[in-house]
Formats: sequence, structure tokens, C-alpha cells
Amino acid sequence: MATKPAMCWQFEFRPIVLKELALKCDISQQELATSVAAIVGRNVSRTSMNLCINRGYLPRKIKGFKGALEQVIRDNHKAMNWLVSKDYEVARIWSPLGLDLRKAQLEGHGRRVSAHMPKAITNKETQEVAAMTWEVEMLHPGAMKLFKLFRHPFLNSVNSERDIFMSTEHRFAEMAMTDAAYNAGFIAIIGEVGSGKSTIRKKVVESLRREGGISIIEARNRRISAGNGIQSRINSVSLCDAIILDISGEKPQIRTEQKVRQVERLLTTRANQGIRHVLIIEEAHNLNPVALKYLKQVYELEDGYRKLLGIIMIGQPELKEMLDERRHVNMREVIRRVQIAEIKGIDEDLRAFIEFKFKRIGAKIESIITEDGIEALKQRLIIKDSNNQPISQAFPGLIENYIIRAMNLAFEFGESKVTAEVINAI
Repeated sequence: MATKPAMCWQFEFRPIVLKELALKCDISQQELATSVAAIVGRNVSRTSMNLCINRGYLPRKIKGFKGALEQVIRDNHKAMNWLVSKDYEVARIWSPLGLDLRKAQLEGHGRRVSAHMPKAITNKETQEVAAMTWEVEMLHPGAMKLFKLFRHPFLNSVNSERDIFMSTEHRFAEMAMTDAAYNAGFIAIIGEVGSGKSTIRKKVVESLRREGGISIIEARNRRISAGNGIQSRINSVSLCDAIILDISGEKPQIRTEQKVRQVERLLTTRANQGIRHVLIIEEAHNLNPVALKYLKQVYELEDGYRKLLGIIMIGQPELKEMLDERRHVNMREVIRRVQIAEIKGIDEDLRAFIEFKFKRIGAKIESIITEDGIEALKQRLIIKDSNNQPISQAFPGLIENYIIRAMNLAFEFGESKVTAEVINAI
């Protein structure tokens, strides 16, 4: 087997003139990568362009990269005018600069640039960014061959409960949801996109159906346009209809007052038969204040000392803001009845999560990523809040995207594993 050539490139911040040109001419790294890709006839990642601009790295596996990039600059009138004003030849773009441009931003930053960048979580202390790109990252065929994988480790990764990784955070959310279902609680499960909320919901629902004795009502909630504004589909009428249709074969009454009485009658009758009920609402951050107040009224339906319905709301951090009594004093009667369970980052279970996912497809974590790579990823996914306190953004969806990007990058660099240097280069 041929030996891998030694890498002459160092993972140090050594920006080149091309960086200053891109900043002054308001040319993004993605624009450069896309233009070069069109010339060389293969994909060029934004990461590769970032490494080129900030560290002078030339990807060996992309033939004609340097010439193509110079051609892109020649074809850009604004870039050429800037070079002429500096009395530079095109070849000067490869010359090194000072280190003062580490945190420099495009001239158009905050206007054109911010409008096209993915949602990001920014560490204000260090200006490091954990990009929140939730589209599934595709694993390059070459990377799959390098790591001896026969399928994408994170695509269609949950086909049964055995495929679900349960961190401490997820176990707490599962227990909180289950308790609300059995004991008629009123709870809000809150987590970022990709934190695993929906996966845990599916697990809880399957468990409740398997055990029996609890009727599950799932209200559909999506934001829709309504005239000049945006409103939730969940309102008093649709909520009553969801309950009536899910627990009986009856047709919902027409008038709202009749619907409410119909709901109370059906819930009471079924409760007397020993059947519990739980209402589950996903995308609950889209609920409006009126809908939240109505949920409180439904939750207060009782038969003697017994509540007739448990409620589980599942949503993104905006839901937590809605349930902040300091911001919404007029909602305090609702807010004080809701228990909040927040799914946070799983940095303490990071290694176990990665190992679990690769073990599912017959791969060993030791063959994919080094221990220092795991530690680097953990640190990469930590930000600081306004009080300078660390917050983990190690959510399953984001971890998976980082791992795939790192594997693709390791292949591009000619590395045999994902190392700390590869992680830090993303």
C-alpha cells in the first residue's frame, strides 16, 4: 500500500492577500468556491476556500484549483480594479499578510452578507461561530471509501427504539413527557432545532400506545398566512375539533360553546371508563397567546378531583420566551401552570453518541475520529452567554453535520482520521 505523502501545510492562521481582496471587494468565500467549482468541474467546499484564504492551503485533490481561482479574480472587475489600485499583479493574491485580519469581516457585513449566511450561534467572547446548517450533509464517496463505510451513518438512522441514543438530557425529557401523560401534567419540552425533541416524542408515543390506557391526541400546528399577519392554526375551535375527532367517532358541533360541552362530555365519559388522555402539540412556539389561554382552560377541565387531560407542548426556544412571566405579565395565569423541561447540549455524552451512531453501521469510533478530535469538537460546540457562562450547543443534528463535514475534509486533506486540526479547520 502506497504511503501517504507528508503534509507540508500547517494549521496556522496565515492569511494571504486574497483575503484582503475578498474583504474589500465584498466577495464571500462561498462565491469564490462556487466560481472555482464551475471552472474545475467538481465541488469546492467553502471550508477549502476558507483554508486557502486564511492559511494559504491549496487542496491537492482539486486539480487546477490555483489557476481557476486566479481566473475568477481576473473575471471580477471590482477585484481587478482593487489590484490595479494597489499596483498588484494577480499572482500577488498568494502573498502572505499580517495577523490583524483574523476577525475582519466583509465590507458588506450586516447587509448583503448577513442576508445570505446560515443562521449561526456566535460566541461574542471569541467571535467563533457554530453554523446552524440543518440540511443533511452528504458524505463524499471518497470519504466513505477512506473510512470503509457502506452507508451514510446519519441518514435514516432511526428505524426503531434501538436506534435512539438516550443521553441524560433526553432521558429527563422522556420521563417528563411520560409523567405528564400518566398524571395529567401541563409541560413544555423546549429544545433547539436538531436537539432530538421529535425523536423523543415518537419514543414516548410508541411507549404509551404499547402500554395502553392512554388516548393520545395530536393537534397539528403550523404557521399560516392570515391576511397581513401570521397566526397559529391552533385556536379554540380547532383544538376542540382535534380532541373530538381523535377520541370519538362523533362529528364536532358547529357552535363553539357546543364544542366545549361536547369535549367535556367525551373526556368525562372516557375517564370513567379508565382511559387517560394526553394532548401533544408540536411546533408549539407557533402558538399565539389566545391559543395558550385556551389550552389553560382545557387543562382545567375536571371530573371531581381528577383532571381530564394532560398537555405536552413541544417547541423551540421561542416557546420558552413566550412562557417568561417577566415578558408576558398578562399571561401569568397560564405560565404558572406550565412546567418547563429544556433539552440542552449533550457534550458530556458526546463520545458515547458518536460511538453509538457508528456502531450501528458496523464501524468503530477509533477508525473515524481521534480522542483529541472529539475534545476539539466538544470545545467547538461551546459558546458563552451574555454572562460569560459556557453553553453547550452539542445537539445531535449539529454534531452529525460537523462529523460529516470533518470526514469530508479529512479525505480532502489526505488524513486517515478526523483529528483536532481537521475539526478546527471547519
